[in-house]
Amino acid sequence: MPFLLLKYGVIVLYVVKVDSVKEFELKKEGAKGVKVKYLLHAGVGAKRIQLRLFTIDVGGYTPLESHEHEHEVFILKGKAKIYGENCILLAEPGTAIFISSFEKHKIENAGREPLQFLCTKETSEIPNELKDQDQR
Repeated sequence: MPFLLLKYGVIVLYVVKVDSVKEFELKKEGAKGVKVKYLLHAGVGAKRIQLRLFTIDVGGYTPLESHEHEHEVFILKGKAKIYGENCILLAEPGTAIFISSFEKHKIENAGREPLQFLCTKETSEIPNELKDQDQR
């Protein structure tokens, strides 16, 4: 169960265990075998950043995309193949990755076990999957 501290009706502290957060399939064109948990977001007080936990199945990948927001990624488990506009890199647990605004990128599971990583997204919006539900 999450812990929530309010001051004057505003969330000032929110603590949640990963196991208690609902997982969603990433339903984007060009994605295969990708699941996401929205750990921190506007619905729980994070006004500018989302923190998401991604799990990519063996043989899975995110879509190749480019957008205004940047990403910070931290590999927790498995092996990742990171595609940039003009490069392909391999990343293992303990690797931190910065992806700037408008850089084409894709993350693929390059291993024999599920790939897990944390990823930030600059946004003040509640994730679409959570808009019709209790955020906590």
